[in-house]
Amino acid sequence: MDKNFPQKVIDDTQTEFTVDEFGLYAISITVSCENGHDLKVEIDEKLFREIPAAENVQTYNIPPAWNSAEIRGLKKTVVFLLKLNRGKHTVKFFPKTEATAEDFNYEIISDYRKIDFNLEQQAQDGDRRPWITFVLSDLPLESVTAESSVSWHWFDGDDVKLIIDNETQESSVSKRWKYWAWHASPLWIFSGSKREQKTFSKNLPQGIHYIEFWADRTPTLHQVSLNLGKFELKRTPSKDDPEWTGDFADDTDIMLLARLIFGEARNQSKEAMLGVGWTIKNRVNAKRSYFGSNYHEVILKNDKGVYQFSSLNPNEKENFPLLIDPFRNKGDERTHEGWLNAYDVSESIINGTNDDPTDGATFFHSEDLSQETFTTKSVPGAIFIKKIGAFLFYKDPNEQ
Repeated sequence: MDKNFPQKVIDDTQTEFTVDEFGLYAISITVSCENGHDLKVEIDEKLFREIPAAENVQTYNIPPAWNSAEIRGLKKTVVFLLKLNRGKHTVKFFPKTEATAEDFNYEIISDYRKIDFNLEQQAQDGDRRPWITFVLSDLPLESVTAESSVSWHWFDGDDVKLIIDNETQESSVSKRWKYWAWHASPLWIFSGSKREQKTFSKNLPQGIHYIEFWADRTPTLHQVSLNLGKFELKRTPSKDDPEWTGDFADDTDIMLLARLIFGEARNQSKEAMLGVGWTIKNRVNAKRSYFGSNYHEVILKNDKGVYQFSSLNPNEKENFPLLIDPFRNKGDERTHEGWLNAYDVSESIINGTNDDPTDGATFFHSEDLSQETFTTKSVPGAIFIKKIGAFLFYKDPNEQ
C-alpha cells in the first residue's frame, strides 16, 4: 500500500515499513466501510480477536477491526500501541469485498508511561457508532484521561461513550444517559459547546486491551492520555534483531532454541540443525527433572557453572559472543546465513511443522568425541541411534 489516500482496498494487501530503533510505537489506521464491507488487519502476523476469548474466534466484529454494520460508512480510526524491534514490519489488510483506507501512519512514543494524543478530532455527523479505538498490545493500563467537547443541536445533542475491554464506563451525571460519559443537554442550546476532561482508573495488568470511543452526532475529542503506570519497556529479541538483552528470560522459546542450534550447528546441514533442535524438544517432552520441564530450563540447565551445552557458557570466549549477537561481525554473510537458517529451523520445530530426524534422541555430541567415551563416561549406557552430519545422537539410558 502506498501513501496516496484515500484509496480502495479490494484484495488482501500489505504495506511494509522500517523503524530504526526499538521502542513503543503508535500505528494509526483510518478506514471507512460501506454497508456490508468490512476490514481487519494483522501487524507482523499478530492476530487480534475478541476480549475475552470466545470458543469461535472473531476477527471482523471486534474493536480493532472495521465493521460496516457499526460504523455505517463513516470513518473509524484504530491506533495500535505495540513494541517494535529495529527493522522491517508488515501491516496486512484483509477486506470483505472492499474498504477505503483514509490514512496510515506510525510514530515512536517518547514517554511510554504516560502517552498523550493531541487529537483535536471532530466526528462525522452520524448516529451512535465506534469512532476512535486504541489497542494496547502486551501493555498494562492504569488509567485513561480524555477531554471532549459536546454541543446541543436543536433537537439532538452530541454524546461520547467510552468502552474499555467491553465494559462501558458510566457517567454519574445522569441516570438516563449513564452509559455516555460525555452528554450534551438541551439547556446548552444558547451557551454553546461544553468541554470537559475525565479520568477513568482501571489498573489492568499487562496484556491486550481495547479502549473504544463511540460518537453520537459531532463531538470533538481533544486529547487522550493513557497512563501505563510502573511499566518497563523491554525489547524482545527477534529473528532480524537478535541481540541479547542480557537476560535469556526475554527470549521467546523459538529465539532461545535458535541460539542453541546456531551455537552448536551453524555450519552444519539443515538436517543436522533439526537433529540438535529436536533433541531439545524431546527433552522438554520427556518431562524428566534432570532435563527440565520447558525450553528455557532444558537449554539453560547448568550445575555450578557447568552447562549442559557448552555454547551457552558465558565464559566461552569465541562461541558465546556470536550466540548472543549473531550479526556482530558485519559482512560475515556465512555466519548471518547460519543464524537465519537456525531461526527458521527452531520455528519449524516448535510449531510442529516437521518430523524428528533423530527418532527420539535426547543426547548428542560432535564426532570429535568418541562413542566409547560418551557412553561410558559422559552418559553411561546411552543408546546410540544414528549419526547426522557431524553429530551422533542417543536415547536416554533410562528409557530401557
